[in-house]
Amino acid sequence: MSSDYMSTGIKNILLNGINLNLESLEEEEHYLIKMCSYFEEETEFTAYLSSDGTLEIETTEMQLGMQIHIVNSTLFMVPYKQEVFEIFAEVLKFISSYHQEIISEFRGFEETKIESLKEVGKTTNDKQEKDAEEESSSDDDYEWI
Repeated sequence: MSSDYMSTGIKNILLNGINLNLESLEEEEHYLIKMCSYFEEETEFTAYLSSDGTLEIETTEMQLGMQIHIVNSTLFMVPYKQEVFEIFAEVLKFISSYHQEIISEFRGFEETKIESLKEVGKTTNDKQEKDAEEESSSDDDYEWI
């Protein structure tokens, strides 16, 4: 029963793809470039980007095993051989390990910080005091003229 469940899960991923929540074509290209680098550096599979923007991954026997492309932020895997479970597993490993890092790298890091009300008030008061100091020091600069 669990193998049927696994087979259904894999089949659904292959049919429906994986939504990556990417925001632009450039981000999709960046993601594929990073995935290609990962396959070249971290696995025994040969990977290369084709001219049409797909990632092609060869099996250890140097035969085309799988094509990966991203369309409208959804990653699709097209297997060309029966024995591509290892490639499939590496794709899932890449997504689970590096997805957030790649998105942050492309979009930039945006810090989200929740402050208490006391800290928010303190920050506003500190800023007002700093602005007042700058104004008084700028008046002193013109006294010698």
